[in-house]
Amino acid sequence: MATNPYFNNFNSQADQSLIENLFIESIKMYGQDMYYIPRTLVREDTLMGDDTYSEFNDARLIEIYIKDVDGFSGEVDVISRFGLEIHDEITFTVAVRRYQELGFSTAEDIADGRDRIPKEGDLIFFPMVGGLFSIITVADQPYGDIFYQTGSLQGYDMKCILFEYSDQKFNTGIEDIDKIERLHSYSVDFTMDTGSGTYIVDGEVYQGTYATTEYKAEVAEWTAGTKVLRLMNMTKNFDGTQNIYIYPFSIALEDDTTLLLEDGSLITPNSSTEGKPFFESSATYSISSFDMQDSSTDTQASNVLIEQEADAIIDFTEGNPFGSL
Repeated sequence: MATNPYFNNFNSQADQSLIENLFIESIKMYGQDMYYIPRTLVREDTLMGDDTYSEFNDARLIEIYIKDVDGFSGEVDVISRFGLEIHDEITFTVAVRRYQELGFSTAEDIADGRDRIPKEGDLIFFPMVGGLFSIITVADQPYGDIFYQTGSLQGYDMKCILFEYSDQKFNTGIEDIDKIERLHSYSVDFTMDTGSGTYIVDGEVYQGTYATTEYKAEVAEWTAGTKVLRLMNMTKNFDGTQNIYIYPFSIALEDDTTLLLEDGSLITPNSSTEGKPFFESSATYSISSFDMQDSSTDTQASNVLIEQEADAIIDFTEGNPFGSL
């Protein structure tokens, strides 16, 4: 026997809107403000389906409900040969309509489906615990508590794991998020010598000519008193014989009427004093000393010790260890 035609339980848009509004309101009351951070693929491995060089350049605030009210789930924390491993897992719930109101609308977002549903690999920043969580699965089909109430789906469940930083770039504009890169990326301290100017944190620096050089990096920290410059995201080991410039580096000419930029133009773009000299941030110093094997952020690194022990076992000066040629 067919269902009763006089009762419309699953096609009433008014009922669906009511349940959706109540669902959103409950998350606003019992949830937490968090940041949704989309991932930008830089060098995707199409075979493995991953990208270890991902960038995170955006963060959008949204209310999210913590479904795991009893705390973090996942495997027990263990100490392995690589150190302490923390396997915290958590499930977040976000309202479908509120997520879609975040406005991911680029061609890439539409192609990936990020405009309508959270994407695996994106991050959730949980300010209360100061943690970043990576989305591993998104339930776009109902299960558990939510099963098409009045015929529609009101929320997405996002299963997440604690994010393990591995030299990704963060430039979201949210200091609590961006500082994760400065605190955990592989960085090297350069003791600078003669020069002038001030390096800006998160600014780009280079050696040689900017348009053609392979030597580029980002400023993680600059201590003017001791002239110690901490660099991260280095594209190549820096040359100790060349100055380190911040980009854009500007030079005032002798007549003090024009400005020469590294790209060859005479006037800075978007200058509020058009036609007049306008100094962007400028800094250049020669290098006194540095050690590319000494990471300033990883105090427990053993790469130098491993190399010393290996040098005592293997003769790396031998050009052909398998013959006499």
